[in-house]
Amino acid sequence: MTKKGKRILGVIMGAAVMMAAAGCGQSADSGTKDAQEVKVSENNAENVDSAQAESAEEATGTIEMWSMLTQQERADELQKLADSYMEQNPGTQINITVMPWSGAMDKIVSAIMAGNAPDIMVTGTGYPQSLAGTGGLLELSDLVEEIGGKDAFLSTSLTVQGAYEDGLYSVPLYITPYVAYYRDSWLKEAGIETLPTTWEEYYDMCKAVTDPSKDRYGFALPLGDLHAWKTIWSFLQANDVDLLNVDENGEWYIDLDDESRAAMVETYDYLYKLVKDCAPEGTVGYTQTNVREMVAGGTVMSRIDTPEIYYTLQSVAPDDMDDVSYFKIPGRKKTGSGQGWVGLSISSDGNTGLAKDFVRYMFTGDNMVDFYLSYPYAMFPAKEDLFQNTKYQENLPDNLKEMVPDMALDILSTSNGLGMVNGPFPGAGEFESQCILGNCRLPRYLTKPRQRRSEWDMAGSDGISRVSAVFRGKSLLTNKMRII
Repeated sequence: MTKKGKRILGVIMGAAVMMAAAGCGQSADSGTKDAQEVKVSENNAENVDSAQAESAEEATGTIEMWSMLTQQERADELQKLADSYMEQNPGTQINITVMPWSGAMDKIVSAIMAGNAPDIMVTGTGYPQSLAGTGGLLELSDLVEEIGGKDAFLSTSLTVQGAYEDGLYSVPLYITPYVAYYRDSWLKEAGIETLPTTWEEYYDMCKAVTDPSKDRYGFALPLGDLHAWKTIWSFLQANDVDLLNVDENGEWYIDLDDESRAAMVETYDYLYKLVKDCAPEGTVGYTQTNVREMVAGGTVMSRIDTPEIYYTLQSVAPDDMDDVSYFKIPGRKKTGSGQGWVGLSISSDGNTGLAKDFVRYMFTGDNMVDFYLSYPYAMFPAKEDLFQNTKYQENLPDNLKEMVPDMALDILSTSNGLGMVNGPFPGAGEFESQCILGNCRLPRYLTKPRQRRSEWDMAGSDGISRVSAVFRGKSLLTNKMRII
């Protein structure tokens, strides 16, 4: 088998455990960048104009673009960007195909293998790392420099999420902060005037408002679907728990030292107590949609989520929009908030000149502002300068204006996406977070409390042995199925 064939086979195995949506992330440290340091670069626009002129001869023909942004609002704005570009560049054609996240990775891999991949593709967390391993993506360092350089993008949205080995393979399209949501009226009724800054204070807040006789609960976690691991893993990372490590020689190894083991046990004890004392009994089976609707309907006060929860509020309880507020997730050893991520990648075998020119156009000036405003609760700019854009700030929904730019920059400038970027093979990060320390454990602890303590003690060695099996060459799909 050729080297490229082996890479493609590895990606197919990795795709079997690939999440069908953008992943969440975890803050890399508790430091923040001062919003005043944001580089609003007029020179960037001049550089882009120059680069566009130089590439004008290449920007011809037709490109195919695959997008997983199925919501009509953002699909429409993406099409408007394409229409505007085509109007300014006669003789070009951009065809956008919209498809769901479900199955998208398989379709992209199949298209690469068949030699007919789209010229531009929307990518979720981990896609760039897996697809770059096939040789099917174009390395984009030169394009990144033309649209502002590495420092123009927040935190690890480019340098980790868009990177593979020593190259850059995806330009961040948008990122999304994870925060803790709560009902302000509930806190006032309970006489709570200060928002929590520690895990203990967060538990006390949730416990204080929990009253099963009134069908009121302080907290809920969607343990019935894949979204719970985002919260679980955020807490684990906030407590500095990591299973996959790399030594001084760049070699990956699996270990959980005594300190990390103790931190893991502490985290699970905390989550067990939080869910047991403050969540409805049906938590083990709840999906993300269920929990969002319970917050909107007034049954649950708090959950960890992206601002997308406001779309549920608009649908279920529009009069309560002002009652649901948010704060940065309390950290432990690290800051607890995380990052959702979506990017743009370019096929290495397509019309690369036109594809690069269109992406360059998208990030010129304020061309992207209307796109971000079309679905504002789910999409935040990955480029720092856009947070200072007057049009963007003035047209945000009122309940987001207090988040942008200060809170969003505070969270997003230190956050780091998790899945599929933390490990030596495609899917390793998601495998680690979801299968080893995620949903597959906590529901068992909740439903079989008598076994809980012994399972805590076994968790480290058990997780190590399961991931070790993958490193010994067993099928990623087989191990995923066995673990879950």
